[in-house]
Amino acid sequence: MQLFSTARASRRTARSVVLAATVMLSMAGPARADLSDRQMALVSANCLQCHARERTGAPLIAQPSDWKKRVAAGEEAMLRHVIEGLRGMPPSGYCGACDETDLRAMIRWMSEGGADK
Repeated sequence: MQLFSTARASRRTARSVVLAATVMLSMAGPARADLSDRQMALVSANCLQCHARERTGAPLIAQPSDWKKRVAAGEEAMLRHVIEGLRGMPPSGYCGACDETDLRAMIRWMSEGGADK
């Protein structure tokens, strides 16, 4: 039984590492044009805690299907949810240094998969 749970935990860890690597690679490419260096640092320090890890309940950056309903609701609704907090996400996503311009840019960047569109 212990071996089974250890193997399952290892697979989850491996998936999380692959997802985080995908996110980090997408951040190193052309997507940097969408976010300022400051905003990219804010994403790294705040957003990736949940949006790059499976099973947090947060939509994952590299998973467009996670964002489909949210994008359909519109940017204003997403911004309101970020500012006010929603379910497990705290108000402003823990980003006390983020202003509305930052939040809008980061919402767009994450909902587009962290890549230029």
